[in-house]
Amino acid sequence: MRKMDNPSKRSVMGAIKRLQELRELSILLIILVISIVLSIMSANFFTTMNWTIILNGFALNMIIGVGMTISLIAGNIDFSVGSMLGVCGFSIALLMQRGVSIPVAILLALLVGAFLGLVNGFLIIRLKVLPIVVTMGTWMAYQGLGLMMIGNRSLASLPAAFKKIAQETRIIGIPFNIFVMIISVLIGIFILKYVKFFRQAFFIGGNKESARLAGIKVNRFIILSYMLTGILSAVSAVLMVSRLGSAPASMGQGLEFKIIVGMLIGGVSFNGGEGTIIGAMLGLMLMSIITNALSIFGINAYAQLIIVGITLTFSVALDEANRRRKEGG
Repeated sequence: MRKMDNPSKRSVMGAIKRLQELRELSILLIILVISIVLSIMSANFFTTMNWTIILNGFALNMIIGVGMTISLIAGNIDFSVGSMLGVCGFSIALLMQRGVSIPVAILLALLVGAFLGLVNGFLIIRLKVLPIVVTMGTWMAYQGLGLMMIGNRSLASLPAAFKKIAQETRIIGIPFNIFVMIISVLIGIFILKYVKFFRQAFFIGGNKESARLAGIKVNRFIILSYMLTGILSAVSAVLMVSRLGSAPASMGQGLEFKIIVGMLIGGVSFNGGEGTIIGAMLGLMLMSIITNALSIFGINAYAQLIIVGITLTFSVALDEANRRRKEGG
C-alpha cells in the first residue's frame, strides 16, 4: 500500500500545481484584458503618473502580502496587518519628530512590527483560539493604540532625507518601493521552495495535528510567521510614511481586507495548505488596478468599501466551495 501511496500523492500534488499555474495564467490574462479596456475607456488610465500610483500602492501591499501568504498557506490568517502598519508608521514619525536619527527610527519601527506580530502568535498559541478571532481582536486593539499614540491627528514635519528614501531613491532605475517589493517577493518564493522550515507551511496548513505528529514544531512556525508578517508590515509602513511625507491618522485602515481579497483571488486558500507568492502577487495587482479604476471613474470611497466587502465574501465562499469539492473527491 505504501508503494501505491507515494505515486498517488505525487499525482495529486502535480494536479494541484497545474491548477494553480492555470489560475495564475488566467489572472494574468484578466489583468491584460482589463488594462486594455480601461485604456480605451479612460485616457487617464495608461499614463506614467497613474501607473506610478498603481505600482507604488501595489508594492506596499505586496511587501506585506509575502508574509501573509506564508502564514495563510499554514492556515494562519492575519486581519491585523493594516493596524500594525499604522502603529509602525506612527512610531517612526513620532520618533523622528523627537529627534531620533533615521536609521535608529527605522530599526525601532521594525522591532515594533516584530513585537506586534509576536503578540498575535503568542495569543493564538496560549489562548488556543482561532487565528481569525485573535487577529480581529488585535486589529481593533492595535488601531486604538495607534490613534492614542497620535491623538487622532496626522503627523508631518518629517526630515527631508527620510522623505527622499521613497520619493526620489532609485536602484538600477527602479523606484525604491518597487525594488524592495521585488526583493521581498524573490526571497519569499525562494524560502517557500527551498528552505525546509518555510516549506512546512504546506504541511501545517493541510493538517496541523498531523504536522505535529510528524515532528514539525507548529507553535514555533506560528510565532515566527506572525513576526515575519509584523516586520514586513513595518517595512511597508516606513516606505509609506516616506513616500507620503507624513503619517495620516487613517494610515493602514481597511488595508487588510484588500490584501486578503487579492490573495484569495490569487489562489491562496483561506483554509491553508495551498497557494503561491506569484498567485498572491497577481491577485493583488488585479485588486490594485480595480481600485484605481474605481477612483478614476469617480466611485466614492464608501461604494468602494461595498465592492471590496462583496468581493471578499464571494472569494471566501468560492474558496470554501473548492475545499468541499476536493474533500468530496
